[in-house]
Amino acid sequence: MYLDLLTQAPLLDPHIWASPDVLTSVIDYEAAKKKKSRGGGGLIFGGICCLLVVVAIVVGIYLLTKRKKQQ
Repeated sequence: MYLDLLTQAPLLDPHIWASPDVLTSVIDYEAAKKKKSRGGGGLIFGGICCLLVVVAIVVGIYLLTKRKKQQ
């Protein structure tokens, strides 16, 4: 990405880059990019919750079968 920017930089008009609209759009683009990259945290949290539920079910079944055998 940076190599492309460096090779294309002389072709760009500096007056366009000085425009406040360009800066605003770049800031919005970067904010959306950061927001999108944080989505993986929810997936990890959901996976951990599912794993805990499965472990709780297995332990519950084990304890119930152990109790039945003792009676």
